[in-house]
Amino acid sequence: MLDQRPAALQAQQQRTFLDQSPQVSQLRALQDKMNSRPNGLADTLQRKSESVPEQNRNNTGLPDRLKSGIEHLSGYSMDDVRVHYNSVRPAQLQAHAYAQGTDIHLAPGQEKHLPHEAWHVVQQKQGRVRPTMQLKGKVNINDDEALEREADVMGAQAKRIQ
Repeated sequence: MLDQRPAALQAQQQRTFLDQSPQVSQLRALQDKMNSRPNGLADTLQRKSESVPEQNRNNTGLPDRLKSGIEHLSGYSMDDVRVHYNSVRPAQLQAHAYAQGTDIHLAPGQEKHLPHEAWHVVQQKQGRVRPTMQLKGKVNINDDEALEREADVMGAQAKRIQ
């Protein structure tokens, strides 16, 4: 049954007019093109998502969650930090781990000290660490108890941030 009322006929004429418009024709052509290559768009998007830009890669040695937590709490980027696992250097200072500048050295099996040492990197970036003594007359050491307590607390907080 065909609706012959004037309003129905007018609506049909408007649909026909719109269906033949240049905008609708362009949209149809684009839709036809996409429908003819159902995997083309998905493959392209997949390839792009698989390649992680170099700037977003974490090459520091810090676990992603810890790095993110430290950055969130401190406001400093940790992209320049390098963690040296199984380092012999802490033993030379009779330590389990230490941070010097943006380098963190961890003796074998001493990964539990990483959050603490990561916060020491922040303290050094802030310019708050000054030598308080020298070891064997050569190596500057800071043993400020307030900075040590802060590194304990903030390192632990950084681990908990998600």
